[in-house]
Amino acid sequence: MKLYTVIWEDHHCDVTAHPFTSPEKAVAEAKRIAKKYAREESDYEEFNYGKDAGWIFYAKYSCESDSVRVVTTELDKEI
Repeated sequence: MKLYTVIWEDHHCDVTAHPFTSPEKAVAEAKRIAKKYAREESDYEEFNYGKDAGWIFYAKYSCESDSVRVVTTELDKEI
């Protein structure tokens, strides 16, 4: 089973991970977080890198590199 995990990195708190079963819901939540915590609208910026590492979404929302990303993972996958 695939999981789509929102990884939230903000220098004011610990890194957190929020799993979803749908990529659309995960991306929507990542965008909601980033837009909510951006001080200015212009601080929110989406990027297209990380795709080769399994990222399906990445956005920064501050000049201090606070960010959210969505990664695809497999539940109970053997390494």
